[in-house]
Amino acid sequence: MSKFFDELMESVQEVNEILREGRRPSIHDRRPISSTPAASGYPVMNLAPNFPNDSTMQLLLQLLHEEIGLPERKTIHLTTSINFDLGCNGADAQHLIETLEHQFAIDFVDYDSYRYFQPEGYDVFLKRKAKGRGDKEPLTIGMLYRAIKAQRWDTRELEGL
Repeated sequence: MSKFFDELMESVQEVNEILREGRRPSIHDRRPISSTPAASGYPVMNLAPNFPNDSTMQLLLQLLHEEIGLPERKTIHLTTSINFDLGCNGADAQHLIETLEHQFAIDFVDYDSYRYFQPEGYDVFLKRKAKGRGDKEPLTIGMLYRAIKAQRWDTRELEGL
């Protein structure tokens, strides 16, 4: 628990420094996520070989780490699914998509949350399938990365249909 508070205090100090400089915090102030241990204390992850290491992917991983958490011991691939592998659903999924839309200016043209995510809540009538509770498609880190690069969500293109 003390590691959490140490990181929290470090983040507060960073924000205070930014504010003392008279500017507003931005997405560019985020610390990068590294795949190798760093003396700076940045989060370390196991990234698959040939995993993109550009600024767009770094920002996406940082956002995913902050919004839903990324496992430290599991290898992250472009095929890692947000909904199945990382367990993001319901209100968390809705918040994640809204944040992606805002921070990366993605136009979610034909995005359908029921295609990927379970809705918030619990179906007490397990015999009936409520809207959106059928089989889901995986929404992968690679799909998000390509959508950010294109600044557009095109389901057919991203799923390779």
